[in-house]
Amino acid sequence: MLEWTPEELEHVLEKGETVFLKLWKPGCGSCTLSKPAVKRVEEAFADRLTFGQIDTEAYPEILEIAETEVLPVFFIFKNKKLAGRLIGFKGQAKLQEFVETLA
Repeated sequence: MLEWTPEELEHVLEKGETVFLKLWKPGCGSCTLSKPAVKRVEEAFADRLTFGQIDTEAYPEILEIAETEVLPVFFIFKNKKLAGRLIGFKGQAKLQEFVETLA
């Protein structure tokens, strides 16, 4: 998964790609727990989605789009628009279902 800046995310979205975005921060236990699940989802959907993540500690302003302070938070963007948001890590099955529904 690529580590993006908010500007890099904006550039990817402008291209109209379908994007999976994870907002996280170092020291977040749930963020760490989600890594293996996100990796499996990325492997399964690499042909349909562009995967990236943004460190909210480095870019705290990005939390404004999240409309939550709970991390991690996952987004799917399609056709330059937000298609869905999943707040918090609720396990592999829930993350997989979120992506399957929107990808």
